[in-house]
Amino acid sequence: MNTLIRNLVNCTLTSLLSFVFFTVSGQVTLSTTNKKAINAYEKGITALQQRNIDEAFGQFEEAIERDRLFAEAYYQLGRLYEQNRQFGNALLNYEKSFNANDSTTVSVNTLQSISSLYQRKGDYEKALVYLEKLIARLPANNLLAKQKALKALNNTQFALHAVQNPLNFNPVVLPNEVNRFDSQYFPVLTADRETLVFTAQDHNDHDENLYVSQWKNNQWSSPKSISENINSPQNEGTASISADGRTLVFTSCDGRRGLGSCDLFISHKEGDNWGKPINMGAAINSSEWESQPSLSADGHTLYFVSDRRGSIGKRDIWVSIQDSVGNWQKATNLGNVINTPDDELSPFIHANGTTLFFASEGHTGMGGLDLFMAQRQGNNWKQPENLGYPINTQDDQVALYITADGQKGYYSLEQDLGERYKKAKIVELTLPTALQEKIQKSTFLKGIVYDAKTNQKLQADIELVSLNQKSIVGKFASDNQTGEYTTVLNTEGQYAIFVSRNGYFFKSLNFDFMNRTALDKVLDIALEPIQKNAKEVLNNIFFEVGKWELKPESTLELDKLVTLLKANSQLMLEISGHTDDVGKDSDNLILSQKRAKSVMDYLVSKGINPLKIKAEGYGESRPFVENTSEENRKLNRRIEVKFY
Repeated sequence: MNTLIRNLVNCTLTSLLSFVFFTVSGQVTLSTTNKKAINAYEKGITALQQRNIDEAFGQFEEAIERDRLFAEAYYQLGRLYEQNRQFGNALLNYEKSFNANDSTTVSVNTLQSISSLYQRKGDYEKALVYLEKLIARLPANNLLAKQKALKALNNTQFALHAVQNPLNFNPVVLPNEVNRFDSQYFPVLTADRETLVFTAQDHNDHDENLYVSQWKNNQWSSPKSISENINSPQNEGTASISADGRTLVFTSCDGRRGLGSCDLFISHKEGDNWGKPINMGAAINSSEWESQPSLSADGHTLYFVSDRRGSIGKRDIWVSIQDSVGNWQKATNLGNVINTPDDELSPFIHANGTTLFFASEGHTGMGGLDLFMAQRQGNNWKQPENLGYPINTQDDQVALYITADGQKGYYSLEQDLGERYKKAKIVELTLPTALQEKIQKSTFLKGIVYDAKTNQKLQADIELVSLNQKSIVGKFASDNQTGEYTTVLNTEGQYAIFVSRNGYFFKSLNFDFMNRTALDKVLDIALEPIQKNAKEVLNNIFFEVGKWELKPESTLELDKLVTLLKANSQLMLEISGHTDDVGKDSDNLILSQKRAKSVMDYLVSKGINPLKIKAEGYGESRPFVENTSEENRKLNRRIEVKFY
């Protein structure tokens, strides 16, 4: 037997020996009376105990030559082949064992192994036959074995139905330009789908690192190391990136100062450079294993996997929330709706903040690890839903990323090429319509903040406000080197965005997100320095048609104007009202004057010196654009402010 087989078998020999020791110590009656067959079998057992795999193979084969109905010898060969990942030979020997004698001490284990291997092959009909035989033979008092067998039965019945009702599923492997490593996996993207981050390694050095590829000119660029500050000679991987691409959480094992075997680290990007990673601390990391993070779009909620104390199963999904001053709160278990007594892995929280994707071997599926989706309602999670066939198959499916618009998915497809190591490639798929309809779509708003006079890129504070809910739904900042910002929009309605920076007049804009087919918006924002004759349109001042009373949602912007005026009390302010060209000129002039006066009255009510303000109405005489369309007329109906 070659070195490869020997290494593969040796690394998992401990589990195989558990049956061997039981056989020897329990003096189990064998299914043969042939002394030479028994002698060869016992030598095979001794060889296993001494970890001499070549010898064990030879002795069990000799035992079978001495007695072609020697069930236990076939079973031991099946075990050896299974540990060697030669599943076809394993299945053949298990079936020979059962067919040779179906009432031996190994017959129950044989049935379990046969059904498991048929399930692994995706032959669910045959798996079902052997599972039913297994359940019929299990002792009534063996509750644990019954429970496991019934779980396998449920999985098999589910799989049969799923295979008969497949989803429309056409994955496409990304070009070799991206898939240039021996294995690449755990892909994640920024909200604008222009930056792809993934883990990769070549098998000659086993060093896992993080790589990044950019979408340029309708193709993915050649991957590059994400940063010298992040990658090291040790392993880094399974990363998550915020929607704006400027916060990264990743796993590092052994190479950095940590609290356990693998810890989560966080890094922030300024311009093109990632900062030195920081251990996320005891609120998230423990003395055990933490990995597979998923950061919410706004960067304030972190899901991850840990096998720490307090877990419901082996490995569970945990969550931590960042408070208002930036501290991560003590992580809590996501609960038994999501977590099971088995493994739950690779959580991914969608940009909408309410849909969680994850892998599980505990929920009903196709066998092994399947991908599931769960929806959050308030503080509770609804029952997870299997994503179906052929997204899930008899093989393990470990991780899935879904774009903000709910249309595309990215995952790693493992290929077992009969080699020592599996190879994984990154794959893109168009999500089946049936699944798209279950995901609340999100869109993104992105752009650059810059000085209106010099074009210098600016760091500025940005607030995203839901005018329908009259509440702030997001606070973030543009990059201090590039001026770039990105945010995610999750709910329909009217939004206002406020951009402010010391020394500049704040910028206010509003837009509708009522039509979800009109996704994704690029909005560059020019800020006017505060100086004489600087002027700005107040885009979030609202009136009823033909009226001048301020609507309640106008107060958000007016309060920001109050703050600005108090900080620049040396300057005088003109408030001007403007209309479109619909109606009589005289009526429009009066309306514009009254609207400007309403704004002035509000400012005075908030403590602004009336001697520092004047209100003017210009009617339709100073259009911002020509009154040639309803959209243009809307722009002309405005309140403007100017320092003088």
